[in-house]
This record gives sequence, structure tokens and C-alpha cells, in this order.
Amino acid sequence: MSKNRTNKGEKLMFNDNTTNSNILLNTDNKPQKRLIIVTGDKGGVGKSTFARALFQLYINKNLPCVTYEADLRNPQLERYFKKDYRPIIRYIDIFHRGGADDLLINLDESDCPITLLDLPAQSGGFFESYVKELSFFEVLKTDINCQVTMVSVISRVLDSINVLEKLRELCKDQVDYIVVKNLFHGEEEKFERYNDAFLRQNMLAEGLVELVMPDLFYKSYDFIDRHALTFNEGQTHKGTNIVIKSRIKSWLAEFEAQINPAFNLFGFDIQPDDCYYAAVVEKSKELRENEEKEKAKNQDSNLQSENIAA
Repeated sequence: MSKNRTNKGEKLMFNDNTTNSNILLNTDNKPQKRLIIVTGDKGGVGKSTFARALFQLYINKNLPCVTYEADLRNPQLERYFKKDYRPIIRYIDIFHRGGADDLLINLDESDCPITLLDLPAQSGGFFESYVKELSFFEVLKTDINCQVTMVSVISRVLDSINVLEKLRELCKDQVDYIVVKNLFHGEEEKFERYNDAFLRQNMLAEGLVELVMPDLFYKSYDFIDRHALTFNEGQTHKGTNIVIKSRIKSWLAEFEAQINPAFNLFGFDIQPDDCYYAAVVEKSKELRENEEKEKAKNQDSNLQSENIAA
């Protein structure tokens, strides 16, 4: 793990004086928080793309959010957002017992109203053990006053339904469910296995919200992927052109429109904080400058040692 990956010593920055008429209080007068967990369990379904786009909207709308990477082998949020948002990108290891404990601790101690967790592929069994060992959802509800939105991004294969069924068995009625059909895998009506499943009918009756994620044309997607850009940066990068810029801008606007039916389940009803991300960006700049100074100092020290040795 990189030395920059830390959950401690980078306290931010949520304005304690911010008021929010939409936040409910529990019996201990704790403001209600929202944890959004994006999962899919199968690699390649598009869950990290969904998490990145959602985080981009939080930034654009000045809605305070802390994100968690749970895939230390391929941390997508870090790759695209680290430059300017490092202090609010945190890390847990869902694959090892105790490796995700900081998530619950930080949810309890933080004032930030939105937490976004991008679960890695093939982590379902490890997440289940974590949930059961800590009575995770019960603690979130009774001790922290935190509601959970469970986002399952699916493709057209049968495994997507199997994974969703296991998720429903684990979480029961303790979370709000959202299913996202990723249109990269085909038009909405082509998700026949899911559309015809009894599981779907039962979950819809219980309040399931269904969304679609639009398909971003591969040339624009590959451009932001190649340069490790956020969706905002993809529109302003020196290597972009009017077609790439227009497609990314239109895609992000369509993404926002498509997730609007789950407006409150994603925390979009909280009060914006115009100072939050400005402070995050400033802190990131400070960290980069300190690292550059430390690097230059080490290079000078190494050079002096080489001269003495010579």
C-alpha cells in the first residue's frame, strides 16, 4: 500500500456549521447520513464507471462526500480523482478480516453526510462476513443514524441475477435497493433474464428503484481512460476535441437525468456546501507541494552522498 493511502491525519473539512433541513435526527440527535455502496461482483459490469460519475455529480453540485476504495489492486476512484481530491479518497481492504474496520469507525466519527463505497469484483463473500460479524446494517441504523443505498450494476448475464439474489438475502429490508442496467451491454429491453425474473417482481413490490446508465461512445471513454481524467477534465483536457467534449458533456447530463428517480437515495436532497471541495482541492495542492519538496530534498541528499563517496 502506498504511503499516501491513509485514513488518518487528513481530517476534513465538512463545515460543522452547515445546516440542512432535510437531514433527520435520531434519538441521540445525530444527523442522518447516507452510505451508497456500489457493487456488481462480476468484473466489467460498469460499477466503477457508475461510482465515478456519481462522485463527479457530488463535486459539481457541492454535495460533501467521502469516498472509499475497497480494491487496492485496481483503485479506480484514486486513479481518476487523486490529483485534486486525495484527502477524501480513503482505503479499506475488504478481503482481509479487520481490513475494513475503518469504514464503520469513520462513519461514526465523521460529519460528512454522504459516503460512497466502490466494492470490488468478487468481494461478495468477504463483504457478507464483514456485515455479519459487525451487525453492520443494524449498527449503522441504531448507533450512527446512517441509511444505506445498495446499488447493483448489472449486465445481461444470469450471474447478475444470482448476485442480486444473494445480496437481497444478506441485506434483507435493511437497505434501499437500486438496480442499474448498464446500456453498454445492450438496450434496456435486451436484459431479458433480469426483466423476466421473479426476483425482480418481488423486489419492485418492496420498493426497488430501477435505473439505466447510458452508454458512452468508446472513443470518448477510451480518451478519459487513457489519460486518467475525470469526466470534467475530459471536457477541458488539451488533447480533447469538440466531438469528445460534446459526447462526455451530453453523457454526464444524461446520466444525471437517468438517476433522478433515486434523487434522495443518493443524497442529492442535502444542503450544498460551497466551501467543501474548494478546501479539498487546496489541501490536495498542499500535499503535492510537500511531496515535491520532500522528493527534491531526498534527491539533493542522495547527490551529496554520491559526491562524498566519489
